[in-house]
Amino acid sequence: MTDIEYQYLTGENAAEALSDEYVQLYLENYAEPPYLSGPLYSRERFLERTGRQVKSDSFALVSARDGSELVGFSFGLAFGADRWWGGDAAPAPAELTDSPKFAVIELDVRNDYRRRGIGRQLLETLLAQQNAPYATLLANPDAPAHAMYQRWGWRLVGVVRSAPDARASDALVLDLSKE
Repeated sequence: MTDIEYQYLTGENAAEALSDEYVQLYLENYAEPPYLSGPLYSRERFLERTGRQVKSDSFALVSARDGSELVGFSFGLAFGADRWWGGDAAPAPAELTDSPKFAVIELDVRNDYRRRGIGRQLLETLLAQQNAPYATLLANPDAPAHAMYQRWGWRLVGVVRSAPDARASDALVLDLSKE
């Protein structure tokens, strides 16, 4: 294996998250159980969601490449003190209500590159650049990543159904002041 190179991008440069190589990796990951390419995980929905998100001044993207090949990426954006997950969501815990947060929207690693620390490095690189005291993400309780996040110190704080056709996901939080 060659050395994996990580790149942190913001602003217009981060719009590469809409390019076909990112979409393909996303579709590959969400074709696996427990997602099985449900309607929420289609090309169109990814481009629609991500197209809105990249317009945020706080949008940030980290990519992992093995040579020229994209093998993983993670991105997210800031949630202000008054913002929490949309849709049908349990209220934010009291300590988060008045605090800014960084929401991790995606963490995707190609199947044949998993269990090599790439996902953790992507997430650490993304979060190291944030000024918020907390990070949050949504995780499918049936996905292997859910247990991985908990091993990494993320804690369960509620349940969110982000869209009418979405399964309920667990809202997880990481206290970045302890990192």
